[in-house]
Order: sequence, then structure tokens, then C-alpha cells
Amino acid sequence: MVVSEASTRLAAAVRAARAAVRRGSLSVATDILPLEDIRRPTALLDPERAVVPFLGRRRELDELQSWAESAAPIRVRLVIGPAGFGKTRLAQEFGGQLTEAGWTVVPVPRGREAATLRARPPGDVLFVVDNAATRLGLGAMFDAAGRPARGRTRVLLLARVSGEWARRLRWGSTLWTQLEHGDASQTSLDLPLSPDLSDAAVLAAAAAAFAECLGVVGPVPHVPAPAQEGVTRIVDLHAAAALAVLAAAGAPVLAPAEREPNPVRGLLDVAADSWARSARDAGLELTLDEVQDVVAAACLLGADDPAAARDVLRRVVPGVPWRVGARWLRGLQDSQVELGSSPAGHDRFGDLLIAERLGRSVALVGACTWGLSRKAALRVVRVARRLEIELSEVPGVIALASELLRRATDSCSDDPRALRTMFLLRPRTLYTSTSDEAARGELAVAAARDAVGRAEALVDLGTALKECGRLAEALDALETGVAAWRRIAAGDPDRYRTALADAINTLGATHWGAGLMHEALELEREAVALCRAAPERDWAWVQPELARALINVTVTLDDLGHPQECDEAVTEVLPFLRALVALDPRQWGVNLALTLSNRAVTLTESRPEEAPAFALEAVELCRQLVLQAPERHRPQLAFALTNLGNAYAALGRDREAIEPVREAVDLRRDLARENAVAHTWTLAYSLASLGAVRSRLGDLDEAIALEREAVVLRRRLVRENPTRFRRMLAASLSNLAVTYSRAGEPLEALPLEQEAVAIRRGLAEEGNPGEEYLARSLSNLGVLYSELGRAAEAVAPTEEAIAQLRLLAQVDQDRFEPDLADALLNLGAALIDAGRLEESIEPTAEAVRVRRDLARRSPDVHLPALAAALTNLVSVHIDLGLVDSATEHAQEVVDVRRRLVDGSYAHEQDLLRALDLQARARRAGAVDGRAVRGHPRV
Repeated sequence: MVVSEASTRLAAAVRAARAAVRRGSLSVATDILPLEDIRRPTALLDPERAVVPFLGRRRELDELQSWAESAAPIRVRLVIGPAGFGKTRLAQEFGGQLTEAGWTVVPVPRGREAATLRARPPGDVLFVVDNAATRLGLGAMFDAAGRPARGRTRVLLLARVSGEWARRLRWGSTLWTQLEHGDASQTSLDLPLSPDLSDAAVLAAAAAAFAECLGVVGPVPHVPAPAQEGVTRIVDLHAAAALAVLAAAGAPVLAPAEREPNPVRGLLDVAADSWARSARDAGLELTLDEVQDVVAAACLLGADDPAAARDVLRRVVPGVPWRVGARWLRGLQDSQVELGSSPAGHDRFGDLLIAERLGRSVALVGACTWGLSRKAALRVVRVARRLEIELSEVPGVIALASELLRRATDSCSDDPRALRTMFLLRPRTLYTSTSDEAARGELAVAAARDAVGRAEALVDLGTALKECGRLAEALDALETGVAAWRRIAAGDPDRYRTALADAINTLGATHWGAGLMHEALELEREAVALCRAAPERDWAWVQPELARALINVTVTLDDLGHPQECDEAVTEVLPFLRALVALDPRQWGVNLALTLSNRAVTLTESRPEEAPAFALEAVELCRQLVLQAPERHRPQLAFALTNLGNAYAALGRDREAIEPVREAVDLRRDLARENAVAHTWTLAYSLASLGAVRSRLGDLDEAIALEREAVVLRRRLVRENPTRFRRMLAASLSNLAVTYSRAGEPLEALPLEQEAVAIRRGLAEEGNPGEEYLARSLSNLGVLYSELGRAAEAVAPTEEAIAQLRLLAQVDQDRFEPDLADALLNLGAALIDAGRLEESIEPTAEAVRVRRDLARRSPDVHLPALAAALTNLVSVHIDLGLVDSATEHAQEVVDVRRRLVDGSYAHEQDLLRALDLQARARRAGAVDGRAVRGHPRV
């Protein structure tokens, strides 16, 4: 019999699980669960109990060991990981190893952070701060950590996500100047637990441990592994194993076919039955729904003492005898979680229960949030922000979190701690704010009690105003905030450097949003310079701010038409972003995806053959983010999909472009319905892209409908913010004009292109970049005059376009030669139509020369246009009686058209016309029809 390596590892994991359960946990002193704890199913997953043996994470343990063993007197490490990834168990295992090596391991209680550090025992000490993001005493704690001590001090912070709370530690403590480069570091936990540990092995080990714990006799139940390997949270795998073992132990578990597909939800159902039974045993007449509502309210508000338990019952089931009820509810509080003890076990269970019970009942939300004390309001703020981070993929959770925050604000509108916490815990990946967020910012400014607090609150307010579209107010708040940070930083530049850089960068981004590109670039460059001037020891703090500033610089440089400088900035920032994603993928994955997408945009215009690789990477990264949190990351996916479609289209691969752009339009329609202020302009962007592709493919009715919708949306946007959106309106007007021209309706097209020319000329006269777009519109205008039989009027705008494009091509040949070739072809065609045949030869021949050179470099993109230019040249030569050269060029047209034949009807028809042209040239006959023209797109 041959035993596979995987089978051997699985058997070893099961044996390790049974042995660990028999000997108890090395890192905690919790007893094995008694058999009756089958009635407390979620307690099986309590990390403090360590029922399941520790598996995997060898690399992470080795890194922590190396971090601790350094000779540095003080070191700090932040470990990031979503709920259920095993942060607490990792810290327990690491603490056990250090204890065996002679260290003292000290868990830091909530609310006693500074006192715990001040009472430091002698020798080498590891302080473990779980759920660090919600601790308000970290600044004072780190100040205490900097006091002289006998022995090495290590502080291990555990948190679900980094962000504002971590960033503000730099200026919240004086410790950091005592540390050297690398003494403050960050890492993140990922899945799987280790490369050689499968989900099946984790499930089997957990099932064996639970069976041993609950006294289940017989074979350990088999638990099917998830379809996708290595992406399921450990707590979810353990929940699936617990369900299977509980069913074997006789608990009321539904059959697999009837269970919730989410094992956490399924285990909550079993727990709810046990809560209801315990309530009946206590003499309480509560329905199953009432029991679940009470437990959800306890998870939200806390029930750690009799008064808190009584308050929960009074809010949810006011008729219940409060002494008995409080005793029952407190008896369920057997798991320590982020904000105290919990009746639902692990926070993932409590959060899901809150989302489900309060999400379906406005009345329950109201009952839980009226008349909150400041302490309870602060807790609600923390829970609401946690829901945004951990459960944003659940429909309705973002709306529920917003409502909880709004109601909590009503109870603590003058409490600077609570208001500051709302912004400290806010995920930076939430790209849009509501008026409620701005109102909270105004309250925070009013409640601030010191200069630093007021500066922080002003920048928070400005950011919220910017994100909800109130740009003029945002600029006022941010300019005041930047001035405040400049005054503060003057006294201690290194301590407040990152705060000042972030404020300046945010002000720059707001100028960009208002269409003030030059002002934006000046501010963003100042933020970059501030970051680069930081001492080496601050690199861990400065790198994120430098990355954010460089991201904004790349976007602004692109908008201002500085492609070379944009390339340099992108080349610099991409390695930073990849390193930051490795440290905190949930926070930085979005930034990397957007930067890749922006890179694809710039390459689409300059080096289109390089663009798809960046666009595809961005789409893939965004799809991964959407799997984790669809509500939060749909905007980034839509952006990446649109840019992928545009990248394909720039290479002439229009049919491949359709699917990603159509998906982006569908996503953005949904987003615009949910938040028109934030997403109307992005919907118009995707509509314009899809319309352009449909137009080139000949689906003219659909293209006109899409492009007219984009024009309507952009006219509305221009009324609200002309500085930012005029150039986008001009693009849509020109696109629609070209499509009308293709549909044989030049009269409809002409006023649209004339309006586009007027807008673009006005922008150029104001000093805005975009000469190439004006040149394209002028060239298109010449085509339309020719189509309307006004050939004499066509020459002047086309010549103006050529003059501008020659200048642009001298600066960036690859980018502007295609447009120059089209304009030359259009000028030759206009001269042909005006009867000026001899004058038409020179521009037409030059168009052919340019297109030949382009086709040698990118045949797929430029061969069709080369054939069009050659066709016009043949026509001129025939009309002038230059039969030999006409015949030679006609043969080249046929050769090119043969290369393009791919089975499509259009290409076959093009080949037939080329053969007919060749025959006419040989007969020196006249060529029917007008000259061929190019239609540059925007």
C-alpha cells in the first residue's frame, strides 16, 4: 500500500490534535471544556481556550523569534490579520516559546496600557497588546515603554487592519526617536497557515480536537474541504469542523443539505438553540427571536456587569425580571473578545449576529441606541467600524454601520475621544463619505481640546467634505488644517513630519478634484519632498505617506500631459506599493490596483502594447479584493475593467474590449444609483469607452445611445464643476460626432464637433494641457465639412490640426504619429474633394510613410490605416494619370488586406474592394466614391 505525503501529514496533524487535547494548552491555563459545554458551541472556537492545537505559521514564528532575539533594548511589531486568521493563537504560541526561553510574557489589559508598562518586571519582557486598534492609551503606553529598564522590552501589537490609528502613533508618542531603523516593524498574516498544510488537514485536526473535548466516541466525523484551497479563514474552517462534531455528539444540528452554507452562521444557529434552552432553564419566557436579539444587543453594548446586562434587557425585552435575566445573560459571557466578554463567542460570531438581527430591524437599532452613555456610545462606534472592515461583503452592513455611527454621535457629540475614535478606526479604503461623516468632522473640530487634536480634526473634516463632493468647504478646512500642522511641526519636524505630509497631500488631492491641477502638483511634490527628507529610522512611518503622495503625483502629471515624469513617478512608487501590500494587503491592495490601472491608462496612449499586462494585473487584484469585500471594492473593479477594455481597444482588439467594459458599465450603474455624487462621472467614463468600441465595431445604434447618455451625464457634471469636467464633456461630444458621421448623419455630427472644438480651444487658451485633443477634434471637423460637401471649409481646420500634431510628435513620436497620419490623410482627402489633386499628393504620401513605419512596429494596430492611406494615394495617382505608381500601390493595398483577412465579413469586403481597386488601376480607370478618411477618437 502506497501512502501519499499529504495523507502522512494529515495523520500526523490528527495525532497532534489528540495529543494536544490530552495534555492541555501550553500557552493558556484554561481547562478542557466539560461535556455539558456542548451547550456552549461557540466557546469551542475561543482562542483563549486553545481547544484546537496550534498548526502551521512556522515562518511567522521564526520571524517573531528573530525580532525578539535582537540586542536592541526596545522593539515594536504590529501583526495585521482579519478576524479568524489566528493572530491571538500565534501570540499565545510565541509567548509560550519565549516563556520557555526565560522571558516574562505580559498581556496588556484594556484601559491599563501605560500602567502595565510602568510596572514592567525586571529581565526580558514581551508585552502583548491584542486588538490594538481600539486602544486609546497606546501613546502613553509607548511613552512608558521608553523608560530605562533592566532587560529587553518587546511590544507585540495585534490588529485586524492598520490605518489611521497606527499612523497617528508616530506623533502620539516620544518613543520613536529612541529606536533605530527596523526596530518598529509590521507584518501581516495570510492564508494558508503554511504551504504544506491543506484545508483538509486543518479541518481534520480541528474535528479530532473537538471530538476529544466533547467525548465523542467512534470515528472522527469527516468534514469536506472548501472548493477553493487556502482562502477560507481559520475560524470558518473550525466552525465547519465544530458543526460536524456537534452533530455527532447529538446537538440539534441540521443535516448538511439543510444547513447554512456559511459554517459560522450554522454554528450560530446551534448556539441560538442553546441560549434559548438556557433561558427556559432559568425560568425566562423568551422566544428564539427575542433571545437572539438580546445576545446581539449584548454583543453591541456589552454586558460585563449586572448594570450593563440589565440595560440590555431593559432595551430589548423590558418585561423580563431583570435580576434573573441579568444572571442568565452574564452566565453566557464566557469568551473574551475585543471589547470585553461576549455571549456569542469569537467576534466573528458576534459581528454576524449584530449584522443579521439589527440589520433586519430598525426598531431593534433604535432600542439599542437611544440614550447611550458616553462609554456605551464609544463601544458602538468601535463595533460599527469593525463591521465596516470585517463584514462589508454582507448586504446592508455598510448602511447599518453608518446608522449606528450616526446614533452614537448623537450621544457623544461633545466627547473628543469618541469623535476622534470614529476617524481613527475608519478604513482608508472606504472611498466615499456621507454628509453624516462630514457632520461628525465638524463636531470633532468643535470638541478638540488641544492644537494637535484640532489639526487632526480639521484634516479629517476636510477629507470627509472632499469625499462627499463639497470641494470648496473641503479646501477651506484643509488649508486651515495644513496651516495648523505647519505651526506644530515647526517645533519638532521629525515627530510631526508624516502628519504634515499627509495633510498637504490631502489638500493637493482636493485641488485635483476641483480641477486645479497645477496647484495640486505643487502641493503633492511638497509632500514627497517632506517624506524624502525624513531620517532613516522613520522609514517605516514615512514609506506609506511617500507612496500616497507619489500615487497622486502620477495622476496629476498624467492629467497635465507630462508622460515622462509620470513614468518616472510610477516606476518609483510601484515597488513601494508591492512592499506595502505584503505588509497589509487589505489596506494597500486597493492602492496597488489603482496605480496599475492608471499605469495602463498612460501606456494606452503612449506604448499601447505594454498596457494590457498592467490592466490585467489590476483586474485580477480587484477581483480578489471584491471576493473579500464586494461592497467596498466594486468601484476599483469597475475602473480596472474599463481601463482593460481601453487597453485592448488601443491595440485594435475591439471585440476583446467589449466584455470588460460592459461589465464595468453594469457595475457603475449600480454604484451611481447608490451614490450619484461619487459615481456619476465614472459611469459616464465607462459609457464613453463602451460607446467608442461599439462605434468602431459598427454597432452604431447602440453606440449612439451609449454616447448620448454619456453626454447628458457630463453636461450635468459641467454645470456642477466646469473646471474639472469640461474636457470630459468635449471627449463625449467628439465621440458622438464621429459615431453620427459613421452612421451617415454628418448634419447631426457637425454641431457636436464644433462644440468640442470650442471647449478644447478654450481650455488651451487657459493654459490647460490637451493640445492633442484639440488637434483631433479639428481633424474630425475637417472630415465632417468634407462629408457635407463643404470641402473648402475642411482644409483650414485640418491644416491647423497637422501643425499642432507635428509639434507634439517631436516631443513624443510614438504617441502622436498615429494622429498625425490620420490628419494628413484627412487633409489629402479634403484636397481631393476640393479638386486640388496635385496638392493632395504630398500629405497623402506622407500619411503613407508614417503609417508604414507604424505598421512595422505594431502591425495589428496600424495595418488597416496603412491600407486606407494607400487607397487614397492610388486614387490620386490614377486621377493624375500616374498609372505605374498607382498599380504598384494598389498591389500593396491588396497585400495588406490579405494579411488582415480573419474570416470576418468586414475584412473580406475590404479585400474585395482592394482587388477591385487594383483592377481599375491596371485599366487606368476612374475610382468611384470619395476619398477614404481617418476618424481619430478621444
